[in-house]
Amino acid sequence: MKINNESFLMKFFRKIGADSIAWSLRRLHCPVKKDDLVLEVGSGGNPYPRANVLCDAYLETIERHFDPLIYDRPTVLAFGENLPFRDNVFDFVIASHVLEHSPDPDKFLSEIQRVGRAGYIETPNAFFERLCSYPMHRLEIMQENGELIIYKKTASAEDKYLNNLFSNTVSALFPKWVSKHPFNFHIRYYWSKEHGGIKYRIINPNYKFDWHFKQEENSSSSISFKNKIRKITISLLRNIFSQNKRNKHLNIINYLKCIKCGSDVLERNVSAIQCLKCGQKYKIINKNIIDFINL
Repeated sequence: MKINNESFLMKFFRKIGADSIAWSLRRLHCPVKKDDLVLEVGSGGNPYPRANVLCDAYLETIERHFDPLIYDRPTVLAFGENLPFRDNVFDFVIASHVLEHSPDPDKFLSEIQRVGRAGYIETPNAFFERLCSYPMHRLEIMQENGELIIYKKTASAEDKYLNNLFSNTVSALFPKWVSKHPFNFHIRYYWSKEHGGIKYRIINPNYKFDWHFKQEENSSSSISFKNKIRKITISLLRNIFSQNKRNKHLNIINYLKCIKCGSDVLERNVSAIQCLKCGQKYKIINKNIIDFINL
């Protein structure tokens, strides 16, 4: 069965030329059944409402402009290349604006397919990335004939000459252009194991990253009134459209495995989760975040 990649409202607003409105509605569209279990990898500071379990690598990071991690439902700290979940435990996996950060796209894509039966990937497209050259992004991604074409960037700015031209000419105008035509600058890719999984090809698979960007310290800056209203609105919408009652009663132990030995026999206490096979402990932060990174 073909996945419906746009809701009725998204199609309506696109038809009347209001792509920016349709784009804002995409986060409310998740083509799953009511009882399906949904994981979001790279959930960050604005998780998809329909996600039941959240996963991110950082509490705060420049890679999401230091937005604090939202953990209003079962949450784990883990890298997408080494997920602490059992095989095929999720019906759907959301990976929105996270693949382009991965140092190992093969492993990342393998992991989300290991833990999920279907899913959604969203990234900036290669044209967008080549122009803007986000220093924290490691990949440029295209989509051709249902296949993701992945290029490992060989520098934070792959084409410095083009990047300088862009910065000195249209960089100030570009955000408005992207805002008006967001579908032209992003990849939206749905996959399912039923239809062969994620079809992708890495152009330079043997390239080993020999560059990195600097994780800057968070410098507190004032938030504009407009952004405050935006954050409040997003929070309200997230609460309305999330499965809050169900999420509160999920027992995340039923979905986890030990990343050290692979065992799914785990025990939880107030401060940690412990593997009963190898003894590895995983701390619980802020009562709701299980840390699989800082062992």
